[in-house]
Amino acid sequence: MSRSFRSTYHDTEDGRLGRNGLRLRRRLENGASTWEVELPEAPGEIALAAPGGPVAPPSLIADLLQVVVGEEKLVEVLTVRDGDSEADVLETPVRPLPEEPASPRERVRARFREQYEQILAHDPGSRLGREPEAVHKFRVAVRRLRALLRSLGSTVDRVWADQLRAELGWLGRALGEVRDRDVLVLRLGAQVDDLEAADRAAGEKLLNRLEEERAEARAALESVLGSGRYLTLLARLEEAAESPRWVGQEEKPLEQLAAKEFRRLQKAAAALDDDPTDEQLHETRIRAKRARYAAEVAEPVVGKAARRVVERAKEFQDASGEHQDAVVAEETLRRLAEAAEAQVAFAAGRLAELQHETRLRARREIPRAWKHLDKAGRKAWR
Repeated sequence: MSRSFRSTYHDTEDGRLGRNGLRLRRRLENGASTWEVELPEAPGEIALAAPGGPVAPPSLIADLLQVVVGEEKLVEVLTVRDGDSEADVLETPVRPLPEEPASPRERVRARFREQYEQILAHDPGSRLGREPEAVHKFRVAVRRLRALLRSLGSTVDRVWADQLRAELGWLGRALGEVRDRDVLVLRLGAQVDDLEAADRAAGEKLLNRLEEERAEARAALESVLGSGRYLTLLARLEEAAESPRWVGQEEKPLEQLAAKEFRRLQKAAAALDDDPTDEQLHETRIRAKRARYAAEVAEPVVGKAARRVVERAKEFQDASGEHQDAVVAEETLRRLAEAAEAQVAFAAGRLAELQHETRLRARREIPRAWKHLDKAGRKAWR
């Protein structure tokens, strides 16, 4: 039987699906009609497929894309038939790129819009739960928005900004519960595989418990993403991306805002003694992220010096992040060991020892990473 197909791609009139790395198509092959979705976390792979007619996507797919599509109308944008290469046809963007923003306020708005659209882009993948990277990128976008609102200081209405930050914090905590367990399962899964055969079965029991906790966190996240509170937050973010609540007419240079965030980081780092607590290192890591995000916004204006701050901040985050992941893993393992049978508790103890060793190694790397970041920041924001 000869193969005959036609793929019709759909998008909103403003191109928000394609712009955010999603693809929606209705594929007609040998008379069978199927709607397919690709997500930005796994381009080229079908994340979800369901049979449906030509009028609209089936409810399974429509529900997945509800936040991205919103009230917009889906229209046909491209048809690919037998003999056409879908990859070649789709390489060419069908819409012009936005103009480069000029003023500081326009750049802030562009950054806000960019991160808001990242939230939209990774909402479907976070709902499906098959790609951990979706939750990670979703969470990063939330953090960047919170950091941006914080760094703007008195240039925006503080009540408005603080309320938005609080709601983003609520969303971020739900994402964080899932992300933390994703990291734990991935981290400990590799280490369990390296255990001796006698301990591996006990290690698998620990992983099963973590999988249960991850499932509980995912259920809580799904509840958040299905709530009216979340939809209200998205509406407020879209409004903020269009019209931030500026105060006054003066526009502060972006490098000034970035320098302020870096000085806050320096102050926190200067307060650390030679043997800081895990909590102090974690707080410094958070401040380093804020300084990095502010430098990212200023980078198009400042150039190479700001880009070096971003690079050095990533290195510092890698070292301090490895430390924090080990701290969380060790604490989790010791918690699970308390209620476990003897063999499982023993395996938990072995794995906890590995986390402790990793934590000590990371602590030795952090001062060097901070020295490089501090040097880059002093040069960029002098």
